[in-house]
Amino acid sequence: MKGSLNQPNLPKKAPEYLGSIGKAMWRYLAPYLNQTKKTIRADQYLVAQYCSTYEIYRHSYEHVKKEGIQRPKYKTLLSPVDGSVKAKDFSGYAKNPAVVTMNNALSQLNTLGKQLGLSPTSRKKLAQLNIENTDKKKSSVQALKEFFA
Repeated sequence: MKGSLNQPNLPKKAPEYLGSIGKAMWRYLAPYLNQTKKTIRADQYLVAQYCSTYEIYRHSYEHVKKEGIQRPKYKTLLSPVDGSVKAKDFSGYAKNPAVVTMNNALSQLNTLGKQLGLSPTSRKKLAQLNIENTDKKKSSVQALKEFFA
């Protein structure tokens, strides 16, 4: 890794270990986060984790779209003589494991997104912190003007 972790911007190039979807998310997210000036280079690991989790979410979602939320479950009867399948009886539905993976990834995306200031609530909190800082500066200046007046 090149450069100090205190640098104000995230790298423009995505880490090599991200897959194609993760890299696409990095190219979308890094410029936005750099523009907000709320992240430093040390946050690149958090952003990479967000991008990697997004890729897992997308793959799980595609699997659920293809296979469905549930899948049929069958009980197979085998012949005791030769082991061949004698009957396949429908016994209900089972949850697609990709649904659990998708839900876990979505939960992690929400958590990471809040840490990065990507949710409306977290953006509002960050903006309020910024306003409080500017208000303190104004009040300090105002106090000095009053003191020297």
